[in-house]
Amino acid sequence: MALNFERGRSDSPRGHAFIYFTDAASPGAIAATYAVVLPLSVDFSKYMPPFLVGQVPDMGEDGITAFAFPPAPEPVSDLASVQNMADRRDDDLINAGTASLTDVMHLMTVVGEIVEEYAGLCAQTGPPTLEERPTDELESGDTGVDDVVYGLMSEADQLGELTKLVGRLRFATEGGDIPTGEDASARIRSLGRNLPSNRHIDQLLGAAQSSSPDGAKLAQLYLERAYSLLREDYLRVKSIDDEIEATGIVE
Repeated sequence: MALNFERGRSDSPRGHAFIYFTDAASPGAIAATYAVVLPLSVDFSKYMPPFLVGQVPDMGEDGITAFAFPPAPEPVSDLASVQNMADRRDDDLINAGTASLTDVMHLMTVVGEIVEEYAGLCAQTGPPTLEERPTDELESGDTGVDDVVYGLMSEADQLGELTKLVGRLRFATEGGDIPTGEDASARIRSLGRNLPSNRHIDQLLGAAQSSSPDGAKLAQLYLERAYSLLREDYLRVKSIDDEIEATGIVE
């Protein structure tokens, strides 16, 4: 089948794409799934208890190299939100056409066919070279799988993950563990791309990376500020802003 790319190109697929369907019964309703073509094949039977291996369908010599999750598209608020996410992550966007969104088995079949075709295009072209990639992408780096996972979380879950990462980063900073610090920083940046800009994740990250005595305190204030915004406790937000300003090290 010929895939309808609304973002990206069939002759240079990114290897990760949103696939969306329009509801035949309600043209304004949209459902979407996310396809990934893995750079390595995976034999899941290696990671399963022996008594379950016989129940896993034969996946061929190459194992699993591409999949869509969820297996059938799930409802989304509107097409604009999917387009915005695809833009942020530099994903391909594929219009799968109109279908009955209540016919899950049919949707799973169609999604499987699209993923197979998409993987075939990726195999033909290979990943984009550095020269083919936009300058802004080279500067910012790949968003990767973390962006996809974080984008599917609620903000409460995102902030929970952020809290853990800040703790990991502070521990790494104080202990001089550079690799762990760099990994935590990258994940915090990824979370920041999926959170509203007024959460001030860049400032939080700078505070968490600081080796100064005030770094931990300032990072905690920015975290609490993000939670207060989520709760819409604007009086507390104002109080925290005053505390941050009082430290004299706010950028």
